[in-house]
Amino acid sequence: MTADVHAWLTDRVATYLRRSPEGLDTSVPLADYGLDSLTALAITADIEDEFDVTVDDALTWDHPTIDALAEVVGNLVEQGA
Repeated sequence: MTADVHAWLTDRVATYLRRSPEGLDTSVPLADYGLDSLTALAITADIEDEFDVTVDDALTWDHPTIDALAEVVGNLVEQGA
């Protein structure tokens, strides 16, 4: 499941940042790509909608890379949170 979450997050972030998913280094902090607070909140809302989980609004700041986000969201999905 985490691989699916990772792929989905990579695509979603790429869309918001207007980049190709292949052009993103998933270990680089999203802020380094220019992610702002409004986009971070939008990604958080998308995560909740896509995976039917509830997450803190600060999720993207607490876990600032796609790799870190995918791990946390993947664990939430597996736990059924």
